Amino acid sequence: MISSTNEASSEAGNADRRDDSRGSILFEGTLRDGSPIIIRRAGSRDREKLIRFYEKLSTECIYNRFMGIIRYFDPYVDSLLKGNAIVVVAETPGGEIVGVAEAVFDEEGKAESGIAVLDSYQGKGIGSLLGKYILSEARKAGIKRMYAYILPTNIRALNMALKYGARIEKKYTGMTYVVFDLDAGDNSYERGKGQGLR
Repeated sequence: MISSTNEASSEAGNADRRDDSRGSILFEGTLRDGSPIIIRRAGSRDREKLIRFYEKLSTECIYNRFMGIIRYFDPYVDSLLKGNAIVVVAETPGGEIVGVAEAVFDEEGKAESGIAVLDSYQGKGIGSLLGKYILSEARKAGIKRMYAYILPTNIRALNMALKYGARIEKKYTGMTYVVFDLDAGDNSYERGKGQGLR
């Protein structure tokens, strides 16, 4: 179970917490295995840490996230930090980024989402936390529709998207297109009460 000492008050109290080196903290608590984790907004000072994070991903994880193999992440991270994206990270108390969620603005009111978690930290609930908070931050930013392309073999990612209220809009050869309608008054992403695959 993922928990904090007092999740409701903790999240409310930390939502605007900020210092010179880190973005605002959205959540501080423990993962399913009891290890501590911090979920926060990322900023320009996180550039090198974000590059190191992507460089640590396995080939399979990179392919699942980008539907291709990328070896040089500097340009990608720079594009994220130029202000055309919301970036939320999962970080250990020691400062290591172990998971990243992005909402990259594409048109007015729309953004493409993606989540990646280091292989050694998968299965602990980090992806679910990142999914919850990237959707929440996107909605606060006025994004009305968020979408993602997911490989059909990536059942974990597809289940998580459906859990947080996504709907499958199209199935292409080799990928599934899912959509989150953030202006429809459906807060299932906040509760994590959507339907996964059976």
